Amino acid sequence: MYIQITTRCNMECEHCCMSATAKGEDMSIGTFKNALEYDEYITIGGGEPTLHPKFWEMMGLALGFGEYVWLATNGSITKTALALARMAKKGMIGCALSQDVYHDEIDYAVVQAFTKDKKPYYGYGQTNEDYREIRDVTGKEINGGRCGFGEEDNCVCPGLVCKPNGELRACGCDGAPSFGNINTQINIPDDWDQMECYREQTVLADLKR
Repeated sequence: MYIQITTRCNMECEHCCMSATAKGEDMSIGTFKNALEYDEYITIGGGEPTLHPKFWEMMGLALGFGEYVWLATNGSITKTALALARMAKKGMIGCALSQDVYHDEIDYAVVQAFTKDKKPYYGYGQTNEDYREIRDVTGKEINGGRCGFGEEDNCVCPGLVCKPNGELRACGCDGAPSFGNINTQINIPDDWDQMECYREQTVLADLKR
């Protein structure tokens, strides 16, 4: 499960999957604990997840509960990024450093920490490109990428996504079916992984105008 612990980010990448901005919403610890009950394979996401004021508390909870914990970071908080790199190299977590032409510059020590023999670590090294999403160049904050629900090359996140408020969606794209809220009641259909994504297809058309 992709657990979106925050919608905030301190960068404004044009290809942002979630159209994250400096102002956003943080998930509560209670909601995070409830989300952990639904999947032992956990992706902690954002926004930039390390900006969450209780990030390390959430990491501790995830490590104590989950079979596998993965996340990506833009590496902007040097001390935190270096710690994540050490954990990844020890096999404690999976962690990717998101670095491409869209990202702001970060401490080169972080880039080095995620690199071995000048090559990225597979599974937790650098990610260089992401064609899944497009941010409107006019500055309008939308989720404007292609969505092929369940297809790794197109969908933002083809698996279950828990939003900061606890809403559980079929995937990470705007308009994806909602299965309720993990803080109250959810109903996941048996055939949920075969469902079509309901994201409005007009977004890309608008971008091309």
